[in-house]
Amino acid sequence: MPVLFSLTRSGPSSVGELAAQLGLAPATVSLLVNDLNRARLLDRREDEHDRRRTIVSVPPEHRRLLTRLADERIALVRRTFARLDPDARSHFVEGLRILVEESAALGAGAGDEAEVSPGGTRR
Repeated sequence: MPVLFSLTRSGPSSVGELAAQLGLAPATVSLLVNDLNRARLLDRREDEHDRRRTIVSVPPEHRRLLTRLADERIALVRRTFARLDPDARSHFVEGLRILVEESAALGAGAGDEAEVSPGGTRR
């Protein structure tokens, strides 16, 4: 969904630009794009100015639904934050930060073998 939401919000993009925007490896995004293209959820074409680049976009027939879904997800997060007091918001954001770090560590091959300090950070 992040690939589709990103393209819906930002418009057509090269695979490399999309990878940078999502913080993923270009090879990973290329695999995702291939799968989404096979499912007819994405259009792909060669860049007119540089045939080495592939431009991907959301087909017009899917754009309205994906925009609505993205808006609903954003609204959900906003409603959640509105219900939290400032301290709870701070803890929530800290938890998300840790989740992102741990996800990145898994992606880098750190896995569960990494030693974790008493404060919860990897060593």
